[in-house]
Amino acid sequence: MILEKGKAALLLGMQYGDEGKGKLIDVLAKEADLVCRVQGGNNAGHTIWVNGEKLTTHLLPSGVLHEKTKLVIGSGVVIDPFVLATEIKNMISKGVLLSPQRFFVDSRAAVILPYHRNLDVSREKLRAQNANQIGTTGKGVGPAYASRAFRDAPRMAEFCVWDNFLQWLDRHPHLAEDLDESAISSLRDVSAFLAPYIKDCAMVANNALASGSKVLLEGAQGTMLDVGFGTYPYVTSSSLVSGSCAGGLGIPPWAIKRVLGVIKAYSTRVGNGPYPGEIEGTFAETLRQKGHEFGSTTGRPRSVGWLDLVALRYHVRINGLTDLAIMKSDVLCGVDPVAVVTAYKDKRTGEEMRGFPVTIQAWESIEPVLEFVPGWSSLTTSKGKLSKEFSNFVKKVENFVGVSAIYLSTGPDRNAGIWR
Repeated sequence: MILEKGKAALLLGMQYGDEGKGKLIDVLAKEADLVCRVQGGNNAGHTIWVNGEKLTTHLLPSGVLHEKTKLVIGSGVVIDPFVLATEIKNMISKGVLLSPQRFFVDSRAAVILPYHRNLDVSREKLRAQNANQIGTTGKGVGPAYASRAFRDAPRMAEFCVWDNFLQWLDRHPHLAEDLDESAISSLRDVSAFLAPYIKDCAMVANNALASGSKVLLEGAQGTMLDVGFGTYPYVTSSSLVSGSCAGGLGIPPWAIKRVLGVIKAYSTRVGNGPYPGEIEGTFAETLRQKGHEFGSTTGRPRSVGWLDLVALRYHVRINGLTDLAIMKSDVLCGVDPVAVVTAYKDKRTGEEMRGFPVTIQAWESIEPVLEFVPGWSSLTTSKGKLSKEFSNFVKKVENFVGVSAIYLSTGPDRNAGIWR
């Protein structure tokens, strides 16, 4: 395992999100004392399969099912209070313990209001008129981050003290534009419900580390959607790279000793934007159905493509990965051959691209160079060892990006995987 006493480990998606982080965090959380969400909002969805039952969380950390593990939502997250309250109540109804002694929400986390959601939707409609949609989920996450940058977003500290929240609305009247009497009443109820969970989570995490606890940080979405290092502007609204995650919780960067990157053996993307290695046609639909590639937040069908080793190698360096996990290799069983993207060719010049693409013009000019490797009919042999073909695929990935794969998922259930 990657968890050590008195240290933090960080788990990150290395593609466009939906890599299978929820399952892996659920596996690691069994050994963790504290599991923390550090960025994003309810535009992210983490899926856990338990005995064939699908459980999805959007704000709650994925370690929620391990009741000895404490949970934190850090200050880097933006919170829709209705979504969070609903998730808490849903888990409690399933018999999961979520008391204020176990689950903590940072008082500094910004709040998503109806104003932010409506602004998100209206801006996307405006972009659609110019065929320039980002593919936002419409959850209000981007406007809430922008509102925080403008210093007019209420935080949980303001929201969960009702008189303080009313004063905040008086000082920022535009935030109340979409609040009628019924909405105000609903907000007051959810404010009172969430108030017991509010804590200074930076101190919760730092005290846990000082006492020798094992701390796990849970990244949302994937590095290719990072607002700074992703396929801008077709990205999310928060910084997803490892260097930002410590700040999203409030611990020093050197406290994070292991950075585990998660990928699929292929790739998927939801929403618009450049996507080297995309597969289309009948095979794409077969892969989509076999891998259940539909957004856990939106339900939208995901685009599917081959594993992009060029982007992975670049973001291995950006994030300082120490370890790699490969998920959903079982979905490719029976596919022969399997392709990986090993270079970007510039359609404008016919030459191999130097450096990593930054502009939309550069991304749109990519012609992916594919290398085909033998596929596998099964992941393991009858003796429990990796099959030759799958083992060669794993070695290909490891050698290309320079990081060892310490975990290989062999199926959707939480117990289906191999630690190496």
